[in-house]
Amino acid sequence: PCPDGHGSIKTSNGDFMTRLDTLLEEVTDFPQKDDILPMSAMAAQNTVDNLCAIRCEGIALRHFGIDITDEELQKRSEQEGWLKTDGTAFHNIGRLSGTYGLSVIHRYNCRIEDIEEALCANRVVIAVVSEYHTIVIDALSSDAVTVRDSATPELLDTWPLQKFMELWQPSSCYLTVISNADGYVPHPINLTDVEVEDELIELREAIAENAHEVWAESRQAEGWTYGTVRDDRKKLHPDMLPYNLLPESEKEYDRLMAMNTIKFVKKLGWELKKKE
Repeated sequence: PCPDGHGSIKTSNGDFMTRLDTLLEEVTDFPQKDDILPMSAMAAQNTVDNLCAIRCEGIALRHFGIDITDEELQKRSEQEGWLKTDGTAFHNIGRLSGTYGLSVIHRYNCRIEDIEEALCANRVVIAVVSEYHTIVIDALSSDAVTVRDSATPELLDTWPLQKFMELWQPSSCYLTVISNADGYVPHPINLTDVEVEDELIELREAIAENAHEVWAESRQAEGWTYGTVRDDRKKLHPDMLPYNLLPESEKEYDRLMAMNTIKFVKKLGWELKKKE
């Protein structure tokens, strides 16, 4: 069990997970927003200003011992172009923390179990709730969520778990998870629900081949040449060949990258149309 305090799961009577199971049957059946991800949406809604994401990152950085003010973070974010007049885009939440060497993971369609796991690992969990406002999840109990909310004068607030789930849904249950880079586990965006038109499937091979050409050109510029066995010292690589001569296993790697790129663009709400 996690100790109480920031980055914790608070328990009082009985086993936490046993008590949570009943409530999870009610709150984890919310329909997941799988169609379009709001990655470019702006997190800004705040009764004070448009700095809720900045303030959340300030909490994260200070949690990991980095002494910096929100004013300094605001200036840096404006200089980098992450903070706009209408807020901070979802995919830019955590950029400031990354500049200080912290690990930043962006995740969609998360569940309560993901928050529980992150808090137990002493990670800082930033969630986006309705009206696209960012909060830090401080602790989780069987029926409530304790949050740090810059729009609340007292900063700390406690929400019923059911209320939190309802407010969390509009952001596609989005989380930014910040840590000190230990225990990295990849969480790619689920693209299995994205349908791709036949003409885009044909485009996959062209994208795959060009990706290989880009890779080979950069390697060649670094002095790499063809070799039957990879040798980093001599800069020899067996894939320094035209795409058509690559083993099928290598082609499949490039095809997978190409298809996931097409699906990812569609997942963000973009349409790919060929000009007549």
